[in-house]
Amino acid sequence: MQKIKATKEVTRENFEAFLRWLCPKEDGGVEYERLRFRLTTFFAARNCRFPEELADETINRVIIKINGQIIEKKLAFCYGVAKNVFLESLRKEKNHVNIDDLEIPAKPLEPQFESECLEKCLSELSTENRTLIIDYFSENKAAKITLREKISNTLGITQTTLRMKIVRIKQKLKNCLVECSA
Repeated sequence: MQKIKATKEVTRENFEAFLRWLCPKEDGGVEYERLRFRLTTFFAARNCRFPEELADETINRVIIKINGQIIEKKLAFCYGVAKNVFLESLRKEKNHVNIDDLEIPAKPLEPQFESECLEKCLSELSTENRTLIIDYFSENKAAKITLREKISNTLGITQTTLRMKIVRIKQKLKNCLVECSA
């Protein structure tokens, strides 16, 4: 006889309770964003293929597990759940073949042509997006972190929103560069 596992879903009430558990004195949304970023970084540092989905799965499991429990070391608890999610993902990924690994490498472009394509593609972006992407990648190491905080503060958006905006701009550039090099 098989044991049937009861499925629990995250409800609005569970999520609101989770936000209160995460940060009882203030709005938990900011702490939620921080936790999600940390978990995404945790999975990305371990070369997981889908770090955002694993971070969301971890948060969902934490929401279901806490169920009004008093936990002093909340971050450690979340990382413990994340570790289990990570180990499960490793077992699942053993059976999957990454199609990206099967690509036939394209012949390298001539540096001058590549530069011309990049200039062309950058010029096709709006002035705001072109300035943003150039500024975003203009610094290295510690200065990069400070610059990106400054950019997000100037734009009045969170770090996560800024990263998502950069991802969209990079995708536009990538598509343009692929078309240009074809």
